[in-house]
Amino acid sequence: MDIPDSLRQAPGAELYRLYLAIGKMLDDPRRILEIRQRLHLGMAVNYIGDNPLGPPAQGTIVELRQTQAVVQDSATRRRWGVLYAAIIIPQTSTGQPHVEPAPPSRTQREEFFIGDTVGFTDKHLSERVGIIVRLNAKTASIAVNDTDGHWRVSYALLRKIVDI
Repeated sequence: MDIPDSLRQAPGAELYRLYLAIGKMLDDPRRILEIRQRLHLGMAVNYIGDNPLGPPAQGTIVELRQTQAVVQDSATRRRWGVLYAAIIIPQTSTGQPHVEPAPPSRTQREEFFIGDTVGFTDKHLSERVGIIVRLNAKTASIAVNDTDGHWRVSYALLRKIVDI
């Protein structure tokens, strides 16, 4: 007798206990983290779709969320939220985990001097250009023009403007 036949003959209370136990195991953060660390954006995977007894579907990872991955189906191009437990990771990718490239380094105070022309995007998404008039510990004071006054801007948000 196979598993589906055994489950059909089991009492409802036992099926419910099994349902709760499996749910807790699938929601275990350690299990989710173990699977998630082996995934990366753009990775081709197989996943268990609508028909759990049918063949796995094929797709590509487009987004990694807290409890599920968004997979774009290869056949239909539709995107599905798939629990991490339903993703079948190819055997070839079980070696080294994917390492994300390091983000570009942030600009530091040492890169700027009083009198430098700099640009930045303000809170209204407008591009501003001004001259550094003071270097503070975490921000630079920028004189934009007579009507816009002075702005205090973090060094990470500043871009040097080179006049050619």
